[in-house]
Amino acid sequence: MRQRVKSKLLDSRLASNKRKRQADKEIVVQVPQDGQTESFQLDMEDLSDGERRRRIASALVMIGALMGVLSGALILQGNPSGLLNSSIFKSTDSLDIHGFVLDEDGEPVANVSIELVDPDTNSAIKSVLSDDNGRYMIETVSVKEYELHVSKTGYQSVILTFKPEPIGISPITMVEGEGEREKDELSTTEGWTMENAVALATFEGVFTIACAFVGLHASFEIKRKKRYRRTQAFCWVGLFSRGLIIFGPALILTGMVLLMLNKDDFEDQKVQEVV
Repeated sequence: MRQRVKSKLLDSRLASNKRKRQADKEIVVQVPQDGQTESFQLDMEDLSDGERRRRIASALVMIGALMGVLSGALILQGNPSGLLNSSIFKSTDSLDIHGFVLDEDGEPVANVSIELVDPDTNSAIKSVLSDDNGRYMIETVSVKEYELHVSKTGYQSVILTFKPEPIGISPITMVEGEGEREKDELSTTEGWTMENAVALATFEGVFTIACAFVGLHASFEIKRKKRYRRTQAFCWVGLFSRGLIIFGPALILTGMVLLMLNKDDFEDQKVQEVV
């Protein structure tokens, strides 16, 4: 009986030692030594000066180009096309004519005869008198070219050629004396309309965004370090994106300067040195 118990104890100890040896083989404990760093971390000190400058230049050009994209979007968003449908610029069939009559000292002149004349038929359409404040108004007038005959005893008559506009007519100055004088208020800027302004603003916005995308491409060309001159040319185009007026171009110019200090890393520059 004792022999059997001893045999079982011996077998148990042998099995326990075997399991312990297997566990020691399977469990591997690694203790990092002093001064070692993780392989997944990028230490900037391990990079060369040229590589650091090139990465900084790429980041600056990219940020400046993104500012250009933002500026172009703001230009397009502020496009004045919406004003074309507003009450200010909307084409109307009729308007009210209003203005002031003043003397040479800038004082209002009352009871001045204001006649609206059709120049095609030379006939008076409507007539009013200025009030005590020198103000007059002729309501509901078709938008076309007219003459305004302004007269009062003791003053020179004024013949004003104009076309009704929402802002009204500029003040008419009465000069003491006899005779008459002519005044022309027709616009001298015909040909430049709100449609032209919309087209110009749209072109400016699209051009700004296009230059900004070229600048973004330049930042990737800096990382590739293939062709130095082409990369600098892309950066020059990116300057025209005018990101936030001056901030974007300033960043791109700084990146270009850093790129000049590191141009020997580009493949085409290395080929020239070898030749």
